[in-house]
Amino acid sequence: MSLFLILATLWSANQQLEIQLLGKTVIPGTASDLSGMKNILEDKSPDNRLGGFGSAIAYTGQGNKYLLLPDRGPGDGANSYSCRFHLAEINVSTSGKLDFKLLKTTLLKTPEGSTLTGSSKGFGPSGNRFDPEGIRVLKNGSILISDEYGPSVWLFDSSGKLKHKFLIPEKFLIQNKSDHAEKEFPPSNKKGRVTNKGFEGIAISPDQKKWLAALQGSLIQDRNPSNSDLKTNGDNLRFLETSIEGKHLREIVYKMESAKNGVNEILAIGEEDYLVLERDGDAGESAGFKKIFRISTKNATDVSKIISLPAPMLPVGIVPVTKTLFLDLLNPKFGLKGKDFPAKIEGLAFGPNLPDGRRLLIITTDNDFKPDEPTWIYAFAVKID
Repeated sequence: MSLFLILATLWSANQQLEIQLLGKTVIPGTASDLSGMKNILEDKSPDNRLGGFGSAIAYTGQGNKYLLLPDRGPGDGANSYSCRFHLAEINVSTSGKLDFKLLKTTLLKTPEGSTLTGSSKGFGPSGNRFDPEGIRVLKNGSILISDEYGPSVWLFDSSGKLKHKFLIPEKFLIQNKSDHAEKEFPPSNKKGRVTNKGFEGIAISPDQKKWLAALQGSLIQDRNPSNSDLKTNGDNLRFLETSIEGKHLREIVYKMESAKNGVNEILAIGEEDYLVLERDGDAGESAGFKKIFRISTKNATDVSKIISLPAPMLPVGIVPVTKTLFLDLLNPKFGLKGKDFPAKIEGLAFGPNLPDGRRLLIITTDNDFKPDEPTWIYAFAVKID
């Protein structure tokens, strides 16, 4: 075989192993879940609406089955929505057809059996408010869920019952809670997470010995003192690394490409390698930043003893995670950008390996429970070195 033919064959093989959009599907915003809930929420929407479930996704490790996690419900905490997760089957055919089938809906409950609520009013000593945003499945069937209200990381059994609450360092927590977002801002709180910018994503290491929780935006004390706009996400985000036994291992810094972006998910590749979803909040033709970065935490500085990381520059000697672009969803070759492109790309999960050795990457969107806005599911074939 000539050198030209050898090179051409290798080039063709490499092309086939590049990132490829395999297929996509859409679920209507008016669909119902399998919770059996019959009540009507405060905003007159049904409590059994299949909405917001693309906020997070996790592979169960069994066949083509995934868990999908709605957040706190419609209306940004204004409704007494019962928190839950869904079991679904997502099949991707070789022809690119993507089929979604809802199998089961499970409510999240306290050990005593009370349902967790998405209502922002559910705080206090006996409060059950919960804003679930990230989900991962352990090999023993337990379910790890991150929450924005705390922020917190809780462990549930497969029936949805709470088993354990991990302790979170004080610097992440606010002292004065409220059901009104602006009342949680400074001067009421001078440290901790900004409202609705808590632990947006969570990853579990392949050996399942540690988890890594990702804030959506910078902590109050890590923001630029000259920037009073807490609706932006800041520059320096802390990721919290904790052993599965609950020992805090370290805090590391992820630097945003723009303070207007937010981090929405983190997915483990290796023990110190992850995919991170960073995006803007714009939809349709206005969408400008929907990227997945591959990061390494190997040489990142532990900043757990540093009280404040004021933006934009990090203190001398602080090394953030390293970032390289992995996937740009707005790349024209995928043909996704356009008037129907959703704002909230939020869920990331690897599925079963593909026959050619590539990984199946499932990406989901959050429709905020809007009946006129569907949920999108995208399937990509990706090569992980």
